[in-house]
This record gives sequence, structure tokens and C-alpha cells, in this order.
Amino acid sequence: MKILLVNPPSGELTMGLKHLSKVEPLGLEIIGAAVPDHQVELLDMELDTDLAGTLERFQPDIVGASSQIVQTYTAHQVMKTAKDFNPNVLTVIGGHHATLCPQDFNAPYIDAIVLGEGVPAFQEIVERRRQQRSFADIAGLALPVNGALSLTQLRPLPRSLDHQPFPNRSLTAAYRSRYYYLFESPVASIQTSMGCTFPCNFCSCQKFSGRHFIARSPELIVEDLSSIREEFVLFCDDHSFIDVRRMEKLHDLIRERGIRKHYFVYSRADCVVQNPELFEKWARLGVEIVMTGLEAVDDSDMSSLNKRSNVEINERALEILHRCGVGVSAGFVVLPDFTEKDFERIDKYVEARPAIVLSELTPLTPLPGTDLYREQQGNLLTDHREVYDLAHFIVPTTLPQEELYRLLRKYYWRVVWRAIRRLRLYRPRYALKPHIFKLILGALRVALMMRRAHEKTRVPVPQVQALHPAEADRVLP
Repeated sequence: MKILLVNPPSGELTMGLKHLSKVEPLGLEIIGAAVPDHQVELLDMELDTDLAGTLERFQPDIVGASSQIVQTYTAHQVMKTAKDFNPNVLTVIGGHHATLCPQDFNAPYIDAIVLGEGVPAFQEIVERRRQQRSFADIAGLALPVNGALSLTQLRPLPRSLDHQPFPNRSLTAAYRSRYYYLFESPVASIQTSMGCTFPCNFCSCQKFSGRHFIARSPELIVEDLSSIREEFVLFCDDHSFIDVRRMEKLHDLIRERGIRKHYFVYSRADCVVQNPELFEKWARLGVEIVMTGLEAVDDSDMSSLNKRSNVEINERALEILHRCGVGVSAGFVVLPDFTEKDFERIDKYVEARPAIVLSELTPLTPLPGTDLYREQQGNLLTDHREVYDLAHFIVPTTLPQEELYRLLRKYYWRVVWRAIRRLRLYRPRYALKPHIFKLILGALRVALMMRRAHEKTRVPVPQVQALHPAEADRVLP
């Protein structure tokens, strides 16, 4: 059979990182590799929007898509376009947001919604389609039936990711030279684990994995890594370093194989503090940037997020990473009661700490499925999924939103100039890269969008029913 996998574009209202990076749709590459006996193509609509032409040329039997929250409505458009093109096409949606909010995809033009890790479920769907059999007893699905969702039995979480095939990166061969992450290009992505065990109330990652850490064995990671041609590799994990022994072994295997890459990785600050020698080793191996959520510059704000960390730990982590020669991309949460003084405090904090080469201010965003969403549901200014991008204010704030976006723009340009200075982005290594022009245009577009961002929470929500948070637990293991 012919299977078309589609990465929908982010929504028009969405701003932020989508304008500053384009990375490969790793989940779809893994799904494509899981059905090797079929003819598979992948359309990355972040770079190629010709869905109609692709449908006409390829004539697929199955169209599958993956959706983050800001892709909700564009994913609907993909599914509807496929059904309009050929009513006999099987349409399947999966991914992070489809798992947490399957009701957002309850539509007559969607045949199946995959909940959770999708490889075994999609393999079974494809085989049942070939046999013209029902999907009703495939575990881990939500099936739209007569306007309602029929949930099949829960699919247990995998104990590891070793059952997953290596991503079929040939599916994105036409796009790979255009994938970049901030100032580096071309960039490849790799998944070494899934999930996080910490209970931060604003984070949906631990909800997706049921607060389990599910890892791939170091031996398989090295095999995957050795096949990557790109020099820069982004670890697409929720928290790579939870299992210290695993990362020790992975380090040793990469070194033994003589693999030389530059890495971007995620880690909590407390993990850095608890394992300084491990991060020193990884720094020598090629880690350039550690992305971490510092979240706040005082402990009272930190405790409100249930972070289970503190500012002293953040300070020690910054010292360790700076000593290792590793830059930090630090995230801070903008709480609803922030005033100009709070923005100034964060700016002074970052300026005084040279380890922080990049920083991001993220408005507190109650993502559907999280504890914070349950707490704030009555206060939400909008349910429009395209503004759940960690860049819009969607709960009431002390200052007028127009003023908050003005302060964000002011801070945003300081971040840009600080990054140029601390990373020396004016060097030929960066300045001569073709994607830098796109990055500059993206930065300008974000700044322009912030001028009108306060109006976006008043945009009418498309007719897609939102999942009530009490129902979310029914679809997760």
C-alpha cells in the first residue's frame, strides 16, 4: 500500500520557536520505518505546502499525520483535504496533542486517533487495513463513531524504546539541507528516551509518559547516531540525563566509535549539580548547549511551579557548565503577576551570568492535560490551540497584555544581542551560513507579531471540541 505521512504546518497565529528553527519530523520518520513493506512518502509542510499536488501524484491509500497542539487545526485541514481528495483514503492522526486531547480530533474525516507511543498501533492499523478488518480491538486508539469517540483498551507503556526502528531519514532527504536549529545548520535530530519522572505542574511531557522514563539502549543509540551525516545533533528527549549510568555508557560507546558531533541536549539543573563529572565528559565529547528550565530567579516563584528545585541549585549548575565550556539555553516562566521590575530582575540575572548564552521568557501556559490546566481552566482567556505556543498570555495578568508584550519585545532584543556577543555569531562560522538570513527574518517576524499578540486571544476558536480535562486520564496508561 501507499502511505503518505504529513507533518502539518504550525498555525498562522503561532509565534516563537517555529520562526527560529526547522527540525526534522522525527516521529514520522520512525513511523515510516516501521512499515518497510509498504511504499512510504513524507511531506513536511513546514517546508513544502503542496499537499494537493502530493495527493494527486502519489495517490495514497493511507494518510497519517502527527500533531502538536499548535498544529491542531492545520492537522484537521490535512485530514479533510485527504478525505475530500479520496473518500476511501484511511486517515490516521497521532502525536503528543492527539494523545492528551483526542476529542480535539473527533471529526468525520478522521478514521483513527493513535494514543501514546505510536509504532505498534500504526503497524497494526496498516495490517488491518490491508486485510480489510476492523480496528476495534487494536489497543491504544480513539475511533470517531457517529459524533462520539470510541476508546479501545489502553495500550501499556513500553518498557524501553528498543522495539522502535531507526528513523528512516531518507524520507526527508529533500528537506535535510534546510533543517536548522537557531544558529546551527544543517541539524539532525535523535531520540534516545521519552518521558520525565518529575511533577512540574506546567509540563505535559510527564503526562504523555505517565511520569515514566522510557529509554533506548546505548548500543542502539550509537548505531543510529553513526548513520547521521549532519555535524550538529539535537537530542529530542524530555530529559536525557535521568539515567546517569546509561549516559555514562553512551558516552563511552560514542568515544570508542570515534563519532565526532556537536550536540544540543536537555537536562534539569539539579541533574547537572548531582553529576558534574558526567557533564565534563560530555562537554569533551561535543556538547555545546545544555537547554534547561531555570524557570525563576527566586524560590517563591519556583515553588509555585512545583519544580522541586531552587535558585541555589540553578547557580551551581551554571557554574559547573561554564567551567566545562558549555553554553546554557535557559528558560524562565513569566507569571501572570509579573511587572516591569520582574523582567528587569531576570535580565540583570542573565547579564551577570556568562554561562547563559541564550535565554527565553515563556508566559505561563496551562497546556491541556496538565495539572496547571485543571487549576486554571476557569480562567483561560481562549481555547484557540494556535496560541498555546508558550509565547502568548492566555490567563489574566496584572499588567495589560499590550504592556506585557512590549516588555517581552524589549527583553527579546536584549536576548538577541547578548547571544550575538556571547556566542560570537558574527564569526564566519555562523555569519556565512545560508540559513542565518532566514533566522534574522524569523526574529524580525516574531518581534512584529508581538505588537499585535494581545489581540490573538480574541480570535474565534474553530469548531473543534476541546477535551474536558477530567476525560484525559481515561486515554492514558
